[in-house]
Amino acid sequence: MRVCLINPPRIQQKLWGKPAAFQPLDIAYVAAVLEKDHAVSIIDCPTEGWQNLQEIDGVKYRLGLTSEQIAQRIKQWKPDLVVITVPFSGWWQTAFETAAAVKSVNPDIKTALIGLHPSAKPHESLAQPNIDFVVIGEPELTVQELANTLEKGDAEELKAVKGLGFTKNGKDIITPPRPIIEDLDSLPFPARHLLPMKELFAAVKQTPIRGEIRKPCARFLTSRGCPNNCIFCSNHIVMGKKWRGRSPKNVVDELEQIVQTYGIQQVDFEDDNMTFNKKRMEAICDLMVDRGLDLEWYTPNGVRADGLDATLLAKMRRSGCQRIYVAPESGVQRVVDGIIKKNQDLRKVEEAIISAHRVGIKVSTFFIIGFIGETKADMQATINYAYKLRQLGADRFYFSYATPLVGTELFKQAEEGGYLRPEFSDEALSWAQPLIETPEFTADDLRELCAKGMLVNPTVNRDRFVRALRNPKKALNVLIGRTKMIYQQKQTEKK
Repeated sequence: MRVCLINPPRIQQKLWGKPAAFQPLDIAYVAAVLEKDHAVSIIDCPTEGWQNLQEIDGVKYRLGLTSEQIAQRIKQWKPDLVVITVPFSGWWQTAFETAAAVKSVNPDIKTALIGLHPSAKPHESLAQPNIDFVVIGEPELTVQELANTLEKGDAEELKAVKGLGFTKNGKDIITPPRPIIEDLDSLPFPARHLLPMKELFAAVKQTPIRGEIRKPCARFLTSRGCPNNCIFCSNHIVMGKKWRGRSPKNVVDELEQIVQTYGIQQVDFEDDNMTFNKKRMEAICDLMVDRGLDLEWYTPNGVRADGLDATLLAKMRRSGCQRIYVAPESGVQRVVDGIIKKNQDLRKVEEAIISAHRVGIKVSTFFIIGFIGETKADMQATINYAYKLRQLGADRFYFSYATPLVGTELFKQAEEGGYLRPEFSDEALSWAQPLIETPEFTADDLRELCAKGMLVNPTVNRDRFVRALRNPKKALNVLIGRTKMIYQQKQTEKK
């Protein structure tokens, strides 16, 4: 069977800044599994069309190949099955447009969605006229079984494919969940040879990721899953809550491969909980040093502060770590424990920042405001705490609104309590605007507090802050929009 995997074009609010090209690891992993038995291709629309940036209605950007270009590629390659990733519900629009482009070439081509959106909203996704299947949870083995079953032509066997959704005789059928992949070493390395690596490097050189990734780079996973219960996190919907780590040798073998094959010089480790097992992480760092891998690396998804200590941080620095991201979320322990349910001692955050600063690792911090049950006084205390962390050595501070992603406990709380703002929708998730209001705070309160939080950053001056307070909906462009982009990637853009 011929299977084409597509990373659709990116549409996002101008508030987020210009969309960036990035390696879609999820479809690269799926492609690597499929290659054993099927002909496989990848269309990475944002990267291949990185120079095609369009404005939409004056408030949005669209980056990537056009629907006509996608259709032409489909016409040339003639796939039997097309798999489209939707890593974030706010990015559904171009995924469905891509499916329509595929069906315009040949309505008999089967289409399937993978990622957070179809996993969280399978019925809504199947209601789209050009979608035949949705994959719920980790996609690799489900897509492999789907392709094998379609190739056999036995429609009845589709019910035996776990983690799959489809419609039959007007009724949605959702099969039993697929167990998580326990042995991650059993997966082949992502099929980066099918990705447009040269185009990615050109895009990154022109528009550096976060302003610091400007050399040949790669996204990378060393583990999956996180056993913690943060109420805002949606990653467990796809990856599960059980933590599973690749062996240090398996990790460093892949790092060595991408350095030798593609000249990679910078790596973003995208794990949900990379330092869950400190000894494993130490072993990875030691192997990187032993093999002489000259890499700069970062943890943009964040690492838990209680998963760090002075010994591990020293090893991380020797192996090339340049910057870590830690997420106190709040500066109030009561909020961290009882509202966010993060189960993290804020003293550990402080200790980690001090230790990282000592060994020369830069530290960025993530904060979220606007949880149900939080007060404006709590949020001001969080801002004060950020100033404390700045004194301890942290140098970047990202403040974000609590976003009620479907499938999270936060969404359930907001929906059941009537705290969702009237404009809440899948599309609104990408607006970088408050979507929750409670008797304790309004949306304007959150905008003002978020702007005050961003003032903690050494590069944000008070004139900009004053302008933000005078017209927060307009002036928070830079102060909040780009924060939302980075934080949303932390929560969703995965795997």
